[in-house]
Amino acid sequence: MSRRKIWMLIAAISFWPGSLFGASGDTSTGIIKGTITIAGKPTQDVVVSVEGVAKEQAKALLTSKKTNKAVMDQRNMKFMPHVLSVVLGTTVEFPNNDTMFHNVYSKGGAKDFDLGLYPSGKIRSASFDQPGVARILCNVHPDMEAFVVVKEHPYFSAADSRGNYQIKNVPVGKYRIQVWHPQLGTTEAPVDLVRDGEVVDLNVDLKKK
Repeated sequence: MSRRKIWMLIAAISFWPGSLFGASGDTSTGIIKGTITIAGKPTQDVVVSVEGVAKEQAKALLTSKKTNKAVMDQRNMKFMPHVLSVVLGTTVEFPNNDTMFHNVYSKGGAKDFDLGLYPSGKIRSASFDQPGVARILCNVHPDMEAFVVVKEHPYFSAADSRGNYQIKNVPVGKYRIQVWHPQLGTTEAPVDLVRDGEVVDLNVDLKKK
């Protein structure tokens, strides 16, 4: 084959629609954001996630991140935050910043563990290696309660104090938005990202049961 024909072939491949330089390696992403309310009032006790993203895409984003760690504080006889969202494999630290002993345990959810009784100033931790929801309790203070929501993918966000959430780097496609609340359960809504760089606003009002 002549040199001129080789260059013509290369040019044709480069501009061919759906060639191996484009279709299979599409990296188009967008942002999904909004506000979660309960009967019109913003709530922060929710985890919003995008469900249906291909496992290969989620795995590629996860491998680019460092080892995951998170903190659930014990202060003023409360777990803070009340709802904590983490990705699978995250180690959560439970520092005791109260003046009394605390115990941290969970049973029957995403992770069964008991960190025992420990004093002020000490930190103990648990690693979450199964997806789901872990209800966090203290057997010394029964009013203390919190939740760790464990996801297999990185496309999730906990709402802030104004009920706002934002999920970045979502691949273009059609998915389900899933909103989880400790008392109201799970609510879903469809969402469609059409083009690269698109920002979709999706507000969800949860209904009291």
